[in-house]
Amino acid sequence: MPLTGHDCTIPALLIDTQAPLDVLHDAAVHRIQAVTQLLENLAFREQLSSDAVVL
Repeated sequence: MPLTGHDCTIPALLIDTQAPLDVLHDAAVHRIQAVTQLLENLAFREQLSSDAVVL
């Protein structure tokens, strides 16, 4: 099932409706952790006067 509600014609997130809940949960946790780490890196980068080496 593609993610709906945006103007893009290509879905960015596909969810297998037949997948077990634990697999879906693990995938969601992985995505949330990846985004959290990215945002933390960006916030930390601003504290170091935008040093490109941090990322």
